[in-house]
Amino acid sequence: MDERYFKEVRITTSQPGRMRVVTSALQAAGQILTDWPIEQSEVLSATKPALLVCLEGNLSSGSARFAFIQAAKEAGNYVDEPERGPPTGKPFRWNKSKPRRRA
Repeated sequence: MDERYFKEVRITTSQPGRMRVVTSALQAAGQILTDWPIEQSEVLSATKPALLVCLEGNLSSGSARFAFIQAAKEAGNYVDEPERGPPTGKPFRWNKSKPRRRA
């Protein structure tokens, strides 16, 4: 069984002040089964089969990630991804020199 990796998702754990980074459908399923604040809900009952189908290879890892995020938002343990601000300063030019002047 393949883990089916996806882009990282940050969630809080049952320990105060601790976060966990989940990067695969297998980790997400393990987290839901062992350390999840909600026992039963409509979103959670749809997320569990989605993760299992993903692990079987019949669902994309992006869809499983989306389902896991929805369950985490419902449980209140989803940590928003930080937004990147606009770039500051002058962009760095790698190995670019000034053009030579011809006489």
